Amino acid sequence: MKSPIVLLRSLLIDFSRLEPDVEGLDRDIITIEKRYENEGYGFLSVALPALGKALQQGLSTGWFHCPLGFKRAPGGTIPRIFSGMFLDVFEPITGRVKEDPNFGTIKNLYQILFFFKKIQLSEESNDKLHSKACSEFFSNDLIATEVVFPDRESYRLSVVSRFILPSLRVNSYGEIACKHGPGAVKEGLKANQKWMAVADSIFQDSFDTAALEYDTFATSFDSLLSSELKGLSSYAKPSQSFDYGASRSTARLISVPKNSTSNRTITVEPVLNQFVQQGLNTILRDSISRCSILRQCLALSDQTKNQHLALEGSRTGEWATIDLKSASDLLSVKLVKLVFGSHEEFLTHAINCRTPKVDDMKNIIEIGKFAGMGNALTFPIQSIVFAVVAITAILDLRQVKASKRNLMHAARHIRVYGDDIIIHTKYAHQVVNWLKLFGLSVNESKSFLTGNFKESCGVDAYMGVEITPIYIKPRPDQPSADPSDIASLVSLSNQLWMEGLYLTSACVAREVEERLGYSLPLVSRDAGSLGWHSRLDSSFATKWCRKTHQMLVRAPVVLSKLRKDKLDGWAALLKFFHVPLIGRPANHLQQTSARFQLRIAQRWVPVRLSGTVISP
Repeated sequence: MKSPIVLLRSLLIDFSRLEPDVEGLDRDIITIEKRYENEGYGFLSVALPALGKALQQGLSTGWFHCPLGFKRAPGGTIPRIFSGMFLDVFEPITGRVKEDPNFGTIKNLYQILFFFKKIQLSEESNDKLHSKACSEFFSNDLIATEVVFPDRESYRLSVVSRFILPSLRVNSYGEIACKHGPGAVKEGLKANQKWMAVADSIFQDSFDTAALEYDTFATSFDSLLSSELKGLSSYAKPSQSFDYGASRSTARLISVPKNSTSNRTITVEPVLNQFVQQGLNTILRDSISRCSILRQCLALSDQTKNQHLALEGSRTGEWATIDLKSASDLLSVKLVKLVFGSHEEFLTHAINCRTPKVDDMKNIIEIGKFAGMGNALTFPIQSIVFAVVAITAILDLRQVKASKRNLMHAARHIRVYGDDIIIHTKYAHQVVNWLKLFGLSVNESKSFLTGNFKESCGVDAYMGVEITPIYIKPRPDQPSADPSDIASLVSLSNQLWMEGLYLTSACVAREVEERLGYSLPLVSRDAGSLGWHSRLDSSFATKWCRKTHQMLVRAPVVLSKLRKDKLDGWAALLKFFHVPLIGRPANHLQQTSARFQLRIAQRWVPVRLSGTVISP
């Protein structure tokens, strides 16, 4: 598979087998080849997805309009390319959706138009997208800094906010179970070095007889300290409160690929800031689960509820999907303070551990947004803020006062997961208007308030049928044995197989095994190893484990490379109290995993007997 055209040809052959009545696919591959020769990956990753967005709008509104860059079929509104498939969905002259469109053709058409949307870019293209993303980050921050809220709506929002999260109380850092996240920190520290940085901030350079006041440092084991650790007071170093000074006031701004046309910005937080952020994140999520109002519309660890509502909304038209543009970048500190104003202690801690400045290696600015997508509190706080704004908007439209009963009723009509919002159709326009009043921006092209097409949390649905496409990320014309690329291609092949695109799946599978130099086994879908899946969830079983009493199969697995990262002394003691014993490697104080450095190794893995086991 030296060219993406080989992959596209296999895809169209699979479409011909699945929908044999569709005409013109042979002509389409010729057109694709010619345009790829002239336009390169831009045609596959930009032009085709633009046609895909026109398809989305056509399914949503009921009328298709051909975008620029594509010739129309003679005398009609549909494009000449893939006209055979478009004719199965839209009327050729008017562009109106047919009364009985072919859902199989819709899914196939959607698949090929978005297949290359998230393809990996060249370094030059990625640099341009990084500059664009950083520029938008700072321009959006200026909007968040200068936003002015209307008085009436602000008052109503503040009143509603008093009813939410009644159990959210954090009186001291000692009530915060702080921890380190898996991500990078501004100081560039390894996993164990993060604990050393925290310990250095807790303990001074010399011993004295002061008590060991761990509660100042966000520990959650006060009772244990008072009973068992006070015996160490004569050896303990005195505590210091966290110093959020100049050295900890600036985050580093980076960006990661979102798709072939845009990058997503992320702030790399200082180590002590993110240490407390992670603890507050846990407290906030626990409070949501105990809040009788917000738990009706928020489930921050389960996006399937949004996905199910998107499917339901596409079938009945009763639910609208709203997507916010640059949601975290436009979430102002002012709006967070307004929503969390009745939770003064938590708000104080959240603001204290927030990093107020951002550096993109060219500029350092003091931000007006609450935080970037790197602060562990950004996702839960923005979800809560958007939910409260939506609830208030519904109460305002219904012209009812804020009461627990009315808030519960309103919360049952919304579902929020980050910047993905699903709302009952009769309240959709009201909620959109209120979001805009508080400085937020609705992505009109990805929000579907009416019609039978919906999109939320990675699920695209039309009239109750999921048509979510499969994406290819590694470039097929740049062979690489990088473990992450191999794992991505294995996953791609398995997804294609499960969708019945067998020729395309086999094409990708051959490419994987050529890069590896050996064949992969048949493995169960939950085996956690690299291998091929089957509809019966079968697996080759080659060995019986006498210790665990289960069948094993020898298969390649993707592992993180380990590096020396020694930890001892007070820092090791601090890690002991904050990291659960279960799941710790035996040598976790000597070495840790290197981020983004992977390797592929052969291992004996369990055969999970969820399907048929095939003996060799």
